[in-house]
Amino acid sequence: MSKKAGSGKGTGKPGKNAIKDTNILANPPDKEIPRYKAKYENLCGRYGVPPVDKFIKKLNKEAHAWKPEANERKFEYRMGDKGGDFPPSFSLIFSESMSYLSTRAVTESFQYWPPNWKYMSMICIWRCWGREDKVEPTQCSGDDGAMLIHEFLKTDHPEGANLQNLELIMNGITSKGCGYIGRSLTQNECLKYLNLSHNRDISDDGVIALGDGLKWNSTLEILKLEYCGIGWRGGEDIGRNIVRASSIKELHLKGNHLGAKGVQAISQALAKNMTLLHLDISDNCFGIHLDAIESLRDGIEANDTLTSVDLNLNSIVPAGVTMLLEVLRTKQKIEVFHIYERVESDIFEQIIQETKAHAEKKKKGNKKGGKKKK
Repeated sequence: MSKKAGSGKGTGKPGKNAIKDTNILANPPDKEIPRYKAKYENLCGRYGVPPVDKFIKKLNKEAHAWKPEANERKFEYRMGDKGGDFPPSFSLIFSESMSYLSTRAVTESFQYWPPNWKYMSMICIWRCWGREDKVEPTQCSGDDGAMLIHEFLKTDHPEGANLQNLELIMNGITSKGCGYIGRSLTQNECLKYLNLSHNRDISDDGVIALGDGLKWNSTLEILKLEYCGIGWRGGEDIGRNIVRASSIKELHLKGNHLGAKGVQAISQALAKNMTLLHLDISDNCFGIHLDAIESLRDGIEANDTLTSVDLNLNSIVPAGVTMLLEVLRTKQKIEVFHIYERVESDIFEQIIQETKAHAEKKKKGNKKGGKKKK
């Protein structure tokens, strides 16, 4: 994530003066991380659950790495201009089944992160929870887990934990849990990346609830909702509240069931969008519908920000591929354009060459712009 650096005056090299340029003396990582760990272990004791073993090991490893005497060269590198990484930044990854109380101990502990530190750069919770009707007796349901995350997100702020990246993948979250996350986005000003992929019961109702919150959020930049069971009705809301009304820069919708109607709604919203750079609607069952391709062509043509479009795994009719090639030729900003390879080889090659030409033109423009005037 973001890096802060300090250096000795006039040297440009990491050294003793680098330490003075930060608040490391007031909040040394090798002291603050164990202090946080103790708070977390106290919460585990209160709720009668064992601490998550891998989490504890991660904290211990990071605390040791930040002891100057443990590895002086690494310490100075992390503090310096070229490798500056203070405050420390590392991901917290949970990938084993967790109970409700175990999850609660983790999420409540986040309030004890040292102020103004950035080292909770990312939380990944992968397959830790389950669907409410299929969870193990001691396992937290996906919706209850989402509720606990919601309680944390709605109070997080830039001077607090300042969580910027969150992945809740394959956790049995349904539309109800997605609603919790959506509500937290109306209050959260830190999160920049959210991945809810492979929660197949989010469905249309879930993405509608998420969009209701997202339209009031101005900080989230990347949203992944791959394989979430979203159909055309959800596609309509994505167009209305996410593409048209939010500040999203990357939208990943691979593996849903948007169909022609959903893709048309998203395409029509592209004309009103001023932030989207990457759109992924691969594997969404719309390629045989020429009216959907026409809407997509018109949307791309009217949009001035897109640089990457992924339509792979959609079997697009020949007339549709020709339409897309024609509009691609007019949109020099688009450097990545993926379509299913099962089209005429000649047109497929033309699309590849067109995007290569766009990328090369941009590269030359950057070099030209970077030359100093004599």
